[in-house]
Amino acid sequence: MTKADSAAPLKLIVHVARLPQAGMPVRLEATETERAGVAERLGILAIGELVADLLVRRWKRDGIAVDGRITGSLDQACVVTLDPVREVVDEKVELVFVPETSKLARIQPEGDGELHLDPDGADIPETFRGDTIDLGPFIEELVGLSLDPYPRARDVEFSELDTDPDPSGGKVSPFAALGRLKGSDG
Repeated sequence: MTKADSAAPLKLIVHVARLPQAGMPVRLEATETERAGVAERLGILAIGELVADLLVRRWKRDGIAVDGRITGSLDQACVVTLDPVREVVDEKVELVFVPETSKLARIQPEGDGELHLDPDGADIPETFRGDTIDLGPFIEELVGLSLDPYPRARDVEFSELDTDPDPSGGKVSPFAALGRLKGSDG
C-alpha cells in the first residue's frame, strides 16, 4: 500500500486515539469532485459511485485494524473499441496500521539477508504517526487494484489483424531452408 498522499482526492481522516471498545463505524460516500479526481489519477473514464463502509478498531496493543467493503461503479475504456465499459466495484477491506515506532513496522531480513514475503499471507502493516490516519489514499489504491486490466465491451473480440506490411521481411524460414536442402539431395 501507499503512505498518505496530500494530493489524494479522497480524504477520510480517522481519529484513532480513543476508539470505542467495539470499534468505530466509518462511511465515505465520495462526492462528484472526489470521484472525478480518483478517476483521473487512475486513468479511467469515470466513477459513477464510490462508497466505503468500514469498521476501525484497536488491533493488538497499539495498532489499528480497518475492515469493511468498498462498493461502487466505474467506467473504463474498452481495449478494442475505446467505448465505455461499466464495472462494478465490490472489494473487501482488511488493513492493519501500526505506529512508526512499532517493532511490527520494521521487516527484518532472514538469515540470508533477503526479505521473504508470502504472497498469500497477510499484508505488512502500514504505519501511522500521531492519532489520525487518512484512509482516503488506501481506498483509492484498493479501487485501482480492483480494475480489470483489459476491459472489453460485451460481444467484442480482438480481430486477427496482421500489422506487419511485409510478413516474410526477406527472412527465410528455417524449415523452408531445410526443405530446399533436402530437395537438392534427392
